[in-house]
Formats: sequence, C-alpha cells, structure tokens
Amino acid sequence: MQISRRSPRARRLSAALTGGALLAGTLAAAPALAAAPAVAAPSTVAAPALTTAAAAACGEDDGLPDSKISIQLYTHVGELGSGTPSPETIDRVLGEVADAGFTNIEPFSQPYSMPVDEYQSILDAHGLEVSSSHGSTDWNTWPETVDYAVALGQDYIGTGGMAGSYGTYEEALATAAYVNRLGQYAHENGANKIVLHNHQSEFTTRYPHPETGEMVSAWQVIEENTDPRYVTFQLDVGWAADAGIDVPAWIEEYGDRIELLHIKDAVNVDAEGDPRQVALGNGDLDLPAIIAAAEPYVEYYTYEWDYAPSFESSAESYQYLRCYLSEDDGDECTDEGESLTLGRPVTTSSIDDPARTGDLAVDGNAGTRWGSAWSEPKWIAVDLGASHDLSRVVIDWETAFASGYEIQTSPDGETWTTVHTVTDGDGSFDDLGVSGTGRYVRLYATERATQWGFSLYELEVYGTPSGEQPTPEPVARGAGYWSSEYRQVRNPDYTTDELLCFLISTRAQSDVFDEVVDLTTLDDAEQVLWAANHDEWVDVFDRQLLALWLNVAAGSVSLEDPIVGGGTVGDLLVAIEAVRLDVGATRADLKEYKNALETVDAQH
Repeated sequence: MQISRRSPRARRLSAALTGGALLAGTLAAAPALAAAPAVAAPSTVAAPALTTAAAAACGEDDGLPDSKISIQLYTHVGELGSGTPSPETIDRVLGEVADAGFTNIEPFSQPYSMPVDEYQSILDAHGLEVSSSHGSTDWNTWPETVDYAVALGQDYIGTGGMAGSYGTYEEALATAAYVNRLGQYAHENGANKIVLHNHQSEFTTRYPHPETGEMVSAWQVIEENTDPRYVTFQLDVGWAADAGIDVPAWIEEYGDRIELLHIKDAVNVDAEGDPRQVALGNGDLDLPAIIAAAEPYVEYYTYEWDYAPSFESSAESYQYLRCYLSEDDGDECTDEGESLTLGRPVTTSSIDDPARTGDLAVDGNAGTRWGSAWSEPKWIAVDLGASHDLSRVVIDWETAFASGYEIQTSPDGETWTTVHTVTDGDGSFDDLGVSGTGRYVRLYATERATQWGFSLYELEVYGTPSGEQPTPEPVARGAGYWSSEYRQVRNPDYTTDELLCFLISTRAQSDVFDEVVDLTTLDDAEQVLWAANHDEWVDVFDRQLLALWLNVAAGSVSLEDPIVGGGTVGDLLVAIEAVRLDVGATRADLKEYKNALETVDAQH
C-alpha cells in the first residue's frame, strides 16, 4: 500500500464516476456529439482533505447536517469502560464529544443503571440527544430497555449484532423471528424500530437458499425474513467492506431496509490480516460514494472508531462528515510512483517482538508493523540502494508513536545528517516535505508519546535519483493524446481514479489549457482538455473519443463489447488511437473513425 493522497479535485471527480455513472449532460457543450447515454450521478461527491478549519465555517451544503451525524460511544470505550460509567466520567466524555462537534450520540451497554432523568440532565448540559443505542436484547429485560430508550426520546433501539445466532440457515430464520418479536414490542411501546448491526461474519456466513439453491448470506436471510415495520439495519460500512461487500452497491440494493450507517474508515480492508481503523477520509473506503448511495435512505450516519486514540480524531472525523464537500486548495494529485523504501533492506536499533521486525515497515502492508524496545532513542534505517534527492517522507504510526523524532540521511549508513525535525508529533499519518540527499534514510525517534516504544506500520520515502534532471513539461497536446496516453488498450489496468487524476494533473502541466477551470464536474474535466483555439472538427472528434474512454474507465462500456461490422470496442479504440496520435494524420484519416465513434456512442 502506498499512502500517497489524491487531491480534493481528483476525489470529487472520482465520486462522479463511482459505480460506472457518468454525469448526465456532461458532453452537452458539444452539440454535434452523440455521446454514450449517461446514468445519473450520485448527488454527493467526494471529500477534500481534512483541514483545521472549524466545521462552523462550512456551508450548509458542504456535507451532512448536524442532525444526521452521530457518534457511537464505543469509539471512546477506553475512557468510558464497560457497563455504566460514573456520572463524572459520562459528563467528562460527553463534554469532549460535544466539543468535537457532535450533537447526537449512540451509547453502548444501554440502559445504564443510572436513573434516566439523571442521564438526561447530563445530555442536556452538553446539548446532546440520543439517536440510537446498542444494548442487550434479552427478552426478559427488553421492556426495561425500551422504556429507557423511549424516555430519552429515541426512535431506534439497537444491538451490536443480530440479536441471535446464524450459523445455519435455520438459526438465521429463528433469529429473524425473534427480532420481529422484539421490534414489534418496541414499536407498540413508543419506539420506532429495533436496529441490527453487522460485523464481517453476517456476510461471510453463507448457505444455499432452500427454494432457489442460490448462496445467500446470513444478513440477507435475516433481512428477507424480518418485518420492515419493526426492524431496520445499521450497516457498518467498515466491516462490510472488509467482508468483500461493494458497500455502495449493497446500499442501492437494500437501502429501503438500511436506516442507519456506522461510518468507519480503515486501511488494509478486505486484505490479508486485519483492517486498521483510521480517522474518516484517511483510509481505503470510498466514503463519498457510500454517503451518496445512502442519502435517500439513511437517517443517521454514526461515526465509529473502536478504541479511537483521542478525542481529536473524533473531531477530525466530525469535520469530515460535516465539511467533506467544501472546496480545498490542496495539492494537485500526482503520481510519485512506489516508495523508494518498498522492499529495501532495513536495520533497526531494536525490536520488541520477533513478529514486529523492521522489514514489516517497508513491505507495503498497512496491517504489519515494526515495534521497538520500550525506551528512547530508537531508530529504523533503510538502504535505498543508491543516492537519491529526497522530497517527501510519509510515516504511518501505530498507537505507540513518537512525539519527537528526526529524519536523517547518510551516504554510507555511518555518518548521518538531519534533514527534518519534529518536536510536536501527534501520531496517525505524518506527511513531511523534506530536502536532502543520501543512499540511507533513518527515522531517529527521540521522544515517546506513550509508555511503549516506537511502532510504525509503514515508512515511505519519495524522491529521484541524485543528479537526475526533472521531467520536462509536456508539449501542448489535444484531448486525443491525453485521454489515450494514460488509458490505452494495452494498459487496461488503470482505474477510473488514476485516469481522472492524470487528466487533472495535466491541467497544471501543459500550456494547452488557456483558462483556470474549477474541476467540480465531469464537464469541467472535459473543458480542461481543450485549448480555446483547438480545431472545431477535431475538437468534436476528441470529445467523442474521450466520452468513450471515460465510459470504459467508469465501467459502463466494456472493451469486449461487440460493435457493428465486427470486432470489439477495444479493437476500435486501438485503431483510432493509432491514427489520432500520428502527427501526420489528416482530417480525412480520422473521418471514417468519426462515423464509427458516433455509432458506438449511440449504441451505448
């Protein structure tokens, strides 16, 4: 895994293509164009990088409203403990949660042994309401659970699981029947519905459907056999993604049964080893696409990070949900290639466990890590194999992070020069701009932030071989060049995100673009691909070509789709690109392909 981030513009455009959808009317600016039919895009698009600006500065349409944002208090179980916390502890934790920006909470282990009016007074003091809760679903205490929730004004009463077993199809049916009974009682006694919450196993436990023979998951069986009047689901997007579920597609299929989400983000999702939770917007999940799919259905987006490291991380995640659509003038997306440390030889001052050796910090796996002995100073050094001019270092810390450390370089692994010093490290991800030269790079940790040693999941270094000249700016090219150069039939593994990132980065690289364009829609993306003085006829041809490429990138058109007259879409694109990139090509050379493009676009 490379930790490099995409720019806000790239993420916004990426969301517009998520699920194979192109914005309707994207190509309307070209009247002569017969573009491929477009599927309506999600109404929400992707997130900018988190900023330190207060969420209050975000506009009304910059993200989710406060009324729909909640936090599962298990996020801070390390502060609260299990069972009923003391009034002082609840008051302190809820104060921190409110200061982070939240106005709704989702407790666990509810009902508390604390009288409900005492609990309500603490909630009122911090301006908080209870959106839902997790707790016991024992039938013998269910009336007490319902009464407590109703007294707090809850519409939803939840559980951290499915309220029963589902190891076999019959067990899943029995659980569904039991949940219907719980939900009906809650509904008839002042609440709205019972809410069921998933982990991975609800999706990975599968059995043949007795009527169709089709393999179905436990989640599907319970969903199919529960009454929507009394039972709804809280889809935990992190655990679902780790189980291999396409979360936006799942929501689109089952959205009318999903009224709440647990919003998590993580790295190493659906991969070897366990996922590792991070603050929202910093992980592998496509949260903008998930939110876009959920908007027609979901009442509460409940943030959760099991055992979150701090209240600051909750504040960051609240800001993400509240402000993720706001404009950000961050760096443009760039492709720096692989980290120079990936798979390179490593030496360390120490390890704290034979299973946490230094090579695990440069293996590209966000689920493995190096850990040092529990003292300071400690270090980890990587041999890059040759001297490099460094530009950037990215550190993915485990909980045991360094609050003080230096980045050092060396020509020989013996004599070290400090090129960057950190004295106020706060863990999570550190993305450092550095300037220095060396064959060896060392992270020299001087101050521990915890009682443990120093531990990091990945240490990435970026730069260029020493003395290598920077890549010259590309010459002015038309859209046919830029669209085909990055996404060619002979390189079919590029993703839509990579394509869009490339298209955006060319905006700053080439003098073919005469105007600064705010890239918030795919129409904007197209505009940056044409110079104002581009030949009109070729302009139309290139728009048709780009329309087909974007549809291929988005998945709505396959390279294997047959075309009239024989061959496939891929065959046609190979032929067109060969002619389009020929500097000696004339309008006549392109004409026969223009007609073919119009035919294919009209068919799709």
